[in-house]
Amino acid sequence: MMTEHAENDHTAAFAEAFYIANLLFVGFFYLALWALFFMRYKQTSSIAKHHLIQCLVVGTLSTSIFILINGYIILTTGYASLTALLSLELYFMLVVPIFLLAGIIGFTKAIKGLDYSYPLVGKVF
Repeated sequence: MMTEHAENDHTAAFAEAFYIANLLFVGFFYLALWALFFMRYKQTSSIAKHHLIQCLVVGTLSTSIFILINGYIILTTGYASLTALLSLELYFMLVVPIFLLAGIIGFTKAIKGLDYSYPLVGKVF
C-alpha cells in the first residue's frame, strides 16, 4: 500500500511547478506553495517532503529579492525611472534564470520520483 501511495503522490511535482510559476508570477503561486505545504506535508513521502521544503525556501528567497527590489524602487525614485528599469531588468535577466534552471532540473527529478538537492540551499534543508 505504501508503494501505491508513493506512485500516486505528485506533491513533489506540484511543488516544483508552483515554484517555477512563482518565478514568473510572483505572489499567487507562492501562496499556493504554502497551501500545498500545509495540506500535504504530513502525508507525503520523504522525497516529496525534501522537494517541498526546498521549493519553499528558494521560493521565499526569490520572492524576498523581488519584494526588496520593488520596495527600494517605491521608496527612492519610483517606477518611471532608470533605476527601476535597470534593477528589474537585472532581476529578470540574472536572478530568475538561475532560479529557473534549478527549478526545471528539480521538476524533472520530481516527475521521475528522484531526490534532488538545490545548489547552496538543498544540503542545508
